[in-house]
Amino acid sequence: MKKHYIIITIIFIVLVASLIYKKAPVNSDLPILEDGKTYNRIISLSPNITEILFELGLENKIVGVTNYCTYPEAAKKIAKIGGYFDPNFEAIVSLKPDLVLILPEQENVKQFLAELNLQYLIINNKTVSDIFAGIKTIGNTFEKAKLAKNLLFSLKSRLEKIKGETKNSDRPGVLISVGRALGTGGLADVYAAGKDTYFDELIKLAGAKNVVEINNIAYPLLSAEGIIYLNPDIIVDFATDFEKQNLDEYQVINDWDALPDVNAVKNHRIYVRGQSYAVIPGPRFIILLEDMAQIFHPEIEWEEK
Repeated sequence: MKKHYIIITIIFIVLVASLIYKKAPVNSDLPILEDGKTYNRIISLSPNITEILFELGLENKIVGVTNYCTYPEAAKKIAKIGGYFDPNFEAIVSLKPDLVLILPEQENVKQFLAELNLQYLIINNKTVSDIFAGIKTIGNTFEKAKLAKNLLFSLKSRLEKIKGETKNSDRPGVLISVGRALGTGGLADVYAAGKDTYFDELIKLAGAKNVVEINNIAYPLLSAEGIIYLNPDIIVDFATDFEKQNLDEYQVINDWDALPDVNAVKNHRIYVRGQSYAVIPGPRFIILLEDMAQIFHPEIEWEEK
């Protein structure tokens, strides 16, 4: 059961955070619409896209979303079309979309939509810049450019504030765990955020350094010995489903006591984050980034939000 949970967790991270870095252009096949016309029946195939649509006031145009699109609360009431790589294609067709928003890695969906001559728009989400570009693209596509501009201004202002506050601070070594067996009282296999990933970027933007610098493996599997060798100052444990496993935060943190010689354990600098936005690279990334900056730099007098 525990092994099964690890697999599910990693699959979720792969799908939501797009672990394989692959640049893809915005689909150039979108038709030029007549004046006064716009897309009115949208399907979103990723939580980050759904969140952007809601942020830009387009919720009334959304007719279908994935099973993982659960934020905001209103998204739960929209018709579900399945998962990321295994959507229900019959459900997609039945909803009669005039535009489907997809991630670049959803090749099977793209081929299906192309065969049926259904329009699609590719939105990337590998980096913070991709998040910004996705907001701008969706804003322009749906005549919400002003709202998109305002949202981008807010996000970039908050980002610059973090960078400014931390620019002269020391850079603690951080380990981000994105998947492991929880509540066992010990540590076995830990999947960690590696070099040149979305989480690696967030660590740096929040004023720290990633202790995992393995090349060519985005999310390496670390042994207990490997974590001891890396000796992080801070550990952030992304355990988005710990409450569903009837665990509390203390039980999740307690697992790390198996490594008493690691700095983060000795100094009680282990932090559990179970919020969904922790693994969704969308507009709420800024909440996670602000949280990480405060974790990494408690010496800074942060303004209360």
